[in-house]
Amino acid sequence: MADSYRVETIPPYTELGEGPHWDIGRQSLYYVSLSDAVIYRLDYRQGTVYSATIDGIGNATFIVPVKDKQDWFVIGDTSRLLVIRWDGLATKATIVRELARLPPEHGDNRFNDGKVDPWGRLYVGTMLNDNAGNPFEQATGSLWRYCDRTGQLVEQDRNMYISNGLAWNRQTNKFYFVDSGSNHIKEYDIDLDGNFTNAKVWYDFKPDGKDPGYFADGMTIDSEGNLFVACFNGFKVVKISPDKKILQEIKVPAKQVTSVAFGGPQLDELFVTTAAKNITGPQENPAGAICKVTGLSAKGLAMHEIILKD
Repeated sequence: MADSYRVETIPPYTELGEGPHWDIGRQSLYYVSLSDAVIYRLDYRQGTVYSATIDGIGNATFIVPVKDKQDWFVIGDTSRLLVIRWDGLATKATIVRELARLPPEHGDNRFNDGKVDPWGRLYVGTMLNDNAGNPFEQATGSLWRYCDRTGQLVEQDRNMYISNGLAWNRQTNKFYFVDSGSNHIKEYDIDLDGNFTNAKVWYDFKPDGKDPGYFADGMTIDSEGNLFVACFNGFKVVKISPDKKILQEIKVPAKQVTSVAFGGPQLDELFVTTAAKNITGPQENPAGAICKVTGLSAKGLAMHEIILKD
């Protein structure tokens, strides 16, 4: 049963695929190529991938739709959160406005993974910028909540190496967060304002101190509370149960596995982003493709749009 799934690869081959977001209304998967700042939309019905660039940005680290704003999205640039407009077809998207930027004392950092919680609030992590040093050696990153009421970033946790996967379990009021540099998943409680408390390491990918040969990256959760974690450098996604057992290893034909999201009409297909950029050694096709995994007997949860005031 564990091996009954099927994997289909979908080009184009992105340099550093990241941030998959399934949009139920548009029946489309949005994602980015982080390092060369390209945004993508996979139209599920057509089986066609559209892409666009945005003048004036350095990175595109994630993309999430804005609620009740047709063709508006929030993306992470290097140090800015931006609202952009894109119809999902044109080869150019445009900047509408800046939401927030990192404080000056975090000037050596850049945004990385970001996601919206079930209540419409945006959370985004940071890491050391590539030109400022090795993020596996310097824990300068933080986890932030964007507060739309004040237009400010509110720090949730700090001393992160590489902020990555985010997932919420609404039934248990828990939040899960990956630090790729520490190679572990943290668990937090959530207070009424959306702040994270009582942080603890929930799952360690190197419990005996031994390097497993890969590190945890992007992450999602299914309807039963299982976490699906991309394993960068590992050719796989792992499924971890609420009682911290690896239930399944989902093999994909690309080494640098970056993130995951459930989608499709029934939310039972797992979309996996990968990277073609030479980070852990030369990569060959289908590195950088989207991998669509079916037959997992799992169902995801609807992803959320950011709520912004007018």
